Amino acid sequence: MNLSRSFRLFRVADIDIRIHPSFILLPAFLGFFYAWQGGWEMGLRGFTLVLIVFLCVLAHEFCHSLKARSFGIQVPEITLYLMGGVAGMQRIPREPKKEFWIAIVGPLFNFGLALILFFPLYGILGKDLLFTPGLESWPQMIANVFWINPVLGAFNLIPAFPMDGGRILRSALAARMNYLKATRISVSIGRIFAILFVFSGIYYRIWMLVVIAGFIYVAASREEKQVIREDFLRSRPKDAGLSHEPKD
Repeated sequence: MNLSRSFRLFRVADIDIRIHPSFILLPAFLGFFYAWQGGWEMGLRGFTLVLIVFLCVLAHEFCHSLKARSFGIQVPEITLYLMGGVAGMQRIPREPKKEFWIAIVGPLFNFGLALILFFPLYGILGKDLLFTPGLESWPQMIANVFWINPVLGAFNLIPAFPMDGGRILRSALAARMNYLKATRISVSIGRIFAILFVFSGIYYRIWMLVVIAGFIYVAASREEKQVIREDFLRSRPKDAGLSHEPKD
C-alpha cells in the first residue's frame, strides 16, 4: 500500500471525496481497543463514533469548499486523513475578508448543527443522558453526536495556523500589515501551539494531539514557504532573465 497517495471514494457537487490510508487506522484501532476493554458491542459503538466524527469533519470541510467556490476558487477534492479533513483549494485568497469567511464558515456550521441537534436530543435522551456522553450504551453514544460539533468548532478556532483560527488570525493581521509578515506571525504562533500540543499530548497521553501537532507544524511551514515563493515571483520583473540585448 502506498501511504503517500489517497483513494477516491465518491464525488459530490463536483468535489472528489478522497480517503488517505491513515484514515482507516483510527476507527479500526479504536474499534479493537474498545472491544478489548468492554466487549464487541462497545467496540462497535467506538467504531461508529469515529465514523460520525469524520462525517462531521467532512461536512465542515464542505462548508469551507463551497464558500471558497463562491469566491471563484476551485476546490477539486477533499481528503480525509487520520487527523481530520483537508479541502484541496487551488489557492488561498490574499484578500483578508475572503480568507476570513472561508475559514469561519466551518466552525459556524458545527455550532449551528449543535444548536439544531440540542433540542431533539434533549427531548429524546433526557438531560442526564445528553450531558453524560460515553460508550457504555447506545443512548450515550448518540449523545456524542451533539458534543462532537461544539468541540470540533471550538478546537478549530484555536489560533494555531493553518487551522481555521490561525487563518482568521492571519486575515486580521493581513488587514493591517504585509501579507508575508502576517503569515510569518501566524506560522510562529502555530508552531508554539504545536509544541504545546506535543507536551499536552504526552502528559495526558492523548496521542492524537501529538499527531495534530506534527500536522500543524509541517503544514504551517509548507504554507510559509509557498507565500515566500509567491512574493518572490511577484517581485520579479516579468521580463527578468529574458532580455538578450547586447551590453555596451
